Amino acid sequence: MSAPAADRAHLLDALRGFALLGIALANYTGLSYWVFLPEKEQAQLPGAFLDATMNAFHFVLIDGKFYSIFSLLFGIGFGLFLGKGAEAMPRFLRRMLVLALIGAMHMRLLWEGDILFLYAVLGMLLPLFRHVRDRSLVIIAVALLLSPILLDASTVLSDGRFAPAAPIHAAALAEDKSFGFEGGIPAHYVPDGGWKEFMVWQHGGWIWRIEGLIGTNRIPKVFALFLLGLWVTRRGIFRDPSAHSTLLRKVALIGAIIGLPCSVLLWWSELHFGHVPELIGLVHTAAYAFSVVPLALAYAAGFALLWTGERAQRILHVLAPAGRMALTNYLMQTIIALWLFTGMGLGWGARVSPITFESLAVVVFILQVLYSHWWLKRFQFGPMEWLWRSLTYGKVMPMRK
Repeated sequence: MSAPAADRAHLLDALRGFALLGIALANYTGLSYWVFLPEKEQAQLPGAFLDATMNAFHFVLIDGKFYSIFSLLFGIGFGLFLGKGAEAMPRFLRRMLVLALIGAMHMRLLWEGDILFLYAVLGMLLPLFRHVRDRSLVIIAVALLLSPILLDASTVLSDGRFAPAAPIHAAALAEDKSFGFEGGIPAHYVPDGGWKEFMVWQHGGWIWRIEGLIGTNRIPKVFALFLLGLWVTRRGIFRDPSAHSTLLRKVALIGAIIGLPCSVLLWWSELHFGHVPELIGLVHTAAYAFSVVPLALAYAAGFALLWTGERAQRILHVLAPAGRMALTNYLMQTIIALWLFTGMGLGWGARVSPITFESLAVVVFILQVLYSHWWLKRFQFGPMEWLWRSLTYGKVMPMRK
């Protein structure tokens, strides 16, 4: 017997809440400005003796895994949307247009590391795959996931002549130079400044973000996970995880067997060969391809298996309200970080080591879980979810329960 739709929604919301924790841990590395500091300055910060441990933790267990779960969930959501029929497609495209606007504003005005804009743009392509067969979806997804190896190998073999991100990289350097920062903007520029300095940083930040998305081959990776999410929905795996426990166990086991050693290789190669760009490039690309998605799928499958247990489900259900307000909480993680780390707030940026900013990320997430519970007892949607829905439907949606 299939689980009720509400149970499926709660599982997806809880998994989305779990992903939010990993997103905070991943993003606070950049939002704290620590990543922009020279190694000598990093080593002088309080708690720096734990940097090696935190670096290993980040590379092996965090880096890339949680945006991958988010991407998978996005594809699952599209698959559920398809259940509403072809007449729902115009509404889906309006949702993507509104999300693109929100993402563009987030990337331009608040944080260049935004992922929403990319999701929205790629999401508009998903309707083209509505009628693609299940097996073809998986083949296309695997090809897209492995394509970065071919793309980066082409760059190396052509001695850099094939470099899709090169023009944008040049534009980003020129933008920094226009503000007098020929060698890049100093890490302390924003934490020591105010609104004006922050807007200078953001003025060219979005260009660096586009360069990063192309240069790291993020586009095929994300779209591959969208397609896998669509396949997962078609198979009904999250509709009733207990009925698919054998498949979920295989995914969790194989994903961990492949993903964990490759994640360790990724960390080890960065540690020992990060100063040799020509060597680290292809090793990093290959290790990333075989570590991030398998381990992310192992996380998601393991979470779904835990959900099948009554006691574990009660514990994991605590995360569901945060996941139901994922858009609001994702944006609030940025806003809180701006208050913590820029000169517009406490100015702690570039002054705290990984153990501190990762601890702050956990505290922020816990507060978001508590706030989400409080909010959803009173309202039907999170604030940004309400705005997204209202703009999509072109009318003010009822907010209060």
